[in-house]
Amino acid sequence: MIFPAPGELPWPDLGGANIGIAHATIATLGTILFVGLAFLARPRRSTLLWSLTFMGIMVACYGYLAATAAESEELRRGSMGLLLGAPALLWSGLRAHRKVRTYAWISALVAAASILALLAPGESAWFGLAYRVMFFVSGIFGVLFLLEWRRIPERSERLLWPIVVASAVYALAGVTVLIGALFTPLSTAEAFASTRIFNSIGMLVYMVCALVSLVPLVTPGSRAIESSAPQGDWGRFVGTARERLERAAARDADTWSLLRIELDDAEDLQEAGGPAIFGRLLRDIQARVTAVFPTDADIAIAPDSAVIVLISRPEAVIRDLVRDVLRRIAVRDPAAPITVTTSASIGWASVATAGYDLDALLATTAEAAATARAQGGDRWERVTA
Repeated sequence: MIFPAPGELPWPDLGGANIGIAHATIATLGTILFVGLAFLARPRRSTLLWSLTFMGIMVACYGYLAATAAESEELRRGSMGLLLGAPALLWSGLRAHRKVRTYAWISALVAAASILALLAPGESAWFGLAYRVMFFVSGIFGVLFLLEWRRIPERSERLLWPIVVASAVYALAGVTVLIGALFTPLSTAEAFASTRIFNSIGMLVYMVCALVSLVPLVTPGSRAIESSAPQGDWGRFVGTARERLERAAARDADTWSLLRIELDDAEDLQEAGGPAIFGRLLRDIQARVTAVFPTDADIAIAPDSAVIVLISRPEAVIRDLVRDVLRRIAVRDPAAPITVTTSASIGWASVATAGYDLDALLATTAEAAATARAQGGDRWERVTA
């Protein structure tokens, strides 16, 4: 495919001021959202590296916009080179999330090499080849990102699919662009038009996909614990619970209650032990809860790491069971996956006060558990109205 020169484009000017402002705006909003929702909530190496990724993209977008206004080819190419280093930093952040060596310096090396490679050809016809080679190098980190994704416990989460698909497409584009250099060598003007298309559309889509996928991955309370709570178990619990509540509503039985048991300082425990060990700790807590409640109670671990109990007993009996559970959880077990003293906050709602709808009961107990935790934890909070 032969691209027309910049002044003869039949499509909208993707490098113009209007689209440049839109890109800079989206990059700025993305940076604010990621820093505010991810890094400030969970200040760790992975969120730091990903925040730096979005900051770098934002700087590159503003640089590209300034280059368009000043008609500076050098600044424009420097901004392109900075963008090409972003996938490497995304990959480093995923390695940090996996608690392995990050190699974050590679991103700076790729960005610096890209800037030098794009500036060195000047006005010669070598610019097109230089860009294609560096785009291919940047695309390699799309493949590495996919390899790292295969190794994390959250790999089956649907929210990760946008960045997974974007990484695969980006890597494929890098190979396609490099192969294209062998068959369709471009002049400098044509290479510049191609560069504007790739950087204006491709990198913007990649940034949006990364934002959509990575913020939920690291936001507290948003991650499913695949290693400890298979979705089939939770699905079966939900189906059984709905059926029991429907039958109770038909008989007007008001002895049913839903309990939500949340570990206090769950985020710190997960940070200390990692997803796999934290999952084993949750199963240990579930075993303690199961040992306290009668065999006819339905117990499961929810995707947000809370132990949910549906039980039909008088209020006085449930109160004694809740107290016993709190005591059991607070006992330090040397055989537990994390040998620390644990505590829990419990939200309790009965059908007499919250109705027979399972979703309403889950939401109500979540609020009650949050209230108990805000009051210091190691206690229960019952919904009375």
